[in-house]
Amino acid sequence: MPLLTHENEFFWTSGADGTLRLQQCADCRALIHPPAPVCRYCRSRNVEVQPVSGLATLAGFTVNHRFSLPGLPAPYVVAQVAIAEDPRVRLTTNIVDCDPDQLVLGQRLEVIFEHIEDVWLPLFRPARGYRQRGEAGRSGSPLDMDIEPGPLPTDEILPERFRQHVRPMVASEKFEDKVALTGIGMSEIGRRLMMPPLTLTVNACEAAIADAGLSLDDIDGLSTYPGGGNLGGFGEGGVTALEAALGIRPVWHNGGIETFGPGGSVIAAMLAVAGGLARHV
Repeated sequence: MPLLTHENEFFWTSGADGTLRLQQCADCRALIHPPAPVCRYCRSRNVEVQPVSGLATLAGFTVNHRFSLPGLPAPYVVAQVAIAEDPRVRLTTNIVDCDPDQLVLGQRLEVIFEHIEDVWLPLFRPARGYRQRGEAGRSGSPLDMDIEPGPLPTDEILPERFRQHVRPMVASEKFEDKVALTGIGMSEIGRRLMMPPLTLTVNACEAAIADAGLSLDDIDGLSTYPGGGNLGGFGEGGVTALEAALGIRPVWHNGGIETFGPGGSVIAAMLAVAGGLARHV
């Protein structure tokens, strides 16, 4: 369940009266979601909470047929919907009260809330006219005949314009030209190995150092993932724990999930060497 904070409480409790509310810039009238202290479009700090119609367009969806969750039996629909008042705002939600096989992109949807504990989850269902004639939704109201789906919402940045938003390199020299991957090591990989992550990480580190023809005394940098500790059997055991286990004193270290997984740790290590922060990471 979402954690209520001062910033988001209005959104998660909005459904108490059946009305969806979003943050809006009072200057340029853009909707803002997730809630933020400043408008991302005009940079105004004059933001307020406003009710919206609760109508949206189905922008994308997938149907999960395999895995059921408590209170969410398969098949269920995970979707992204574009808010009618400002299609730039997208909500990830579930589509309910419909046959998943009858969903189509561009379909018009309406919000419906599910009250669980102290939050009202905004779910969506086909708007009146999209559901099958003769069926009744959670409200029990009769339904109209089918209508055609509308156009898909356009992306804020069109695919053909992506390159216009990528800043050119400051220099033609690339950091990877200054770095070499000199040693590779791997621990055992499998399920139910009954070994702590730190042990597996030490095994891989020792193999990589030996493969590079180095010793632990040569290591002056450490780049790990995720850095904060154990992560569901996928991690190194913690950057400080690994440092202590190896008995090294790095002058530079990096550990965190800001970069994209283990590959990000490799890039961070390369940047450290290229920038002169460390020699062997």
